[in-house]
Amino acid sequence: MIKRSLFLLAFLANALLPLYAAAQGFPSGDFSQMRSMGQAEVIEVVDARTILLHDGRIARLSGVDIPANEDFSVSEWQIAARNILRDMLLAERVEIYQTQKKDWGRTNRMGHHLMHIVRFDDKAWVQGTLVKLGLARVNTTQRTPEMGTQMLALENTARGEKIGLWAQERFAVLTPETAERAIGRFAIVEGDVQSVTLNKNRLFINFGANWRDDFTVTLDSAARRAFNKAGLDPMQWGNKRIRARGYLKEINGASMSIDHVEAIEIIEVMDAE
Repeated sequence: MIKRSLFLLAFLANALLPLYAAAQGFPSGDFSQMRSMGQAEVIEVVDARTILLHDGRIARLSGVDIPANEDFSVSEWQIAARNILRDMLLAERVEIYQTQKKDWGRTNRMGHHLMHIVRFDDKAWVQGTLVKLGLARVNTTQRTPEMGTQMLALENTARGEKIGLWAQERFAVLTPETAERAIGRFAIVEGDVQSVTLNKNRLFINFGANWRDDFTVTLDSAARRAFNKAGLDPMQWGNKRIRARGYLKEINGASMSIDHVEAIEIIEVMDAE
């Protein structure tokens, strides 16, 4: 325990402050697709994604994942993010944004309010800052997909520069061949689509020659309609490289069920044989 505490102190002293300094010129965001819910004052930072507002509401940062340790204990990334939030937000007035739909994605099952938070005085976007620092991964959901594209751009930059958690091999983007190592956890997998098939109204996007053991992304009919509405046709992805993010399950190899557009990035078209 003492060794771990010393490690965390060393991390905070040697890594947190330089990371934080690198974020000067905090990112802002375009929240035109969200609903402004007014302003509030932050009176407590509970943890890396949870803050208490002056009116008693517990706000939960939506759209991001800050990984715990593999044994689910609090990680150095969560401690660093919590300290960033304290420095940014304690006793500060903030602007709050939530999804447009009143009864869809504004609260979680714990009753916490799912929000994007912006510091009032300089418009510093909290989620954008954490992603830019490499302390958080983008993890939008079907109910809270907003700001996904903007956060992905920040994440791609942080990953390319190996900032924060992206400097560790265990957070690297997985390939279809290595996806199995993350079954049961949130992961990002990138690879070339080999085939796309439709079976019982579910789309199977296969990344290998054998569907019984390769990595597969699946979309139900509702997800397919969402992609079509966005001008994307997953049935035509047989010649594309894509990056998918979500929770991996063991179903004929590693499998990931995707239910919203922001969970997939189309990277490039594969070279023709």
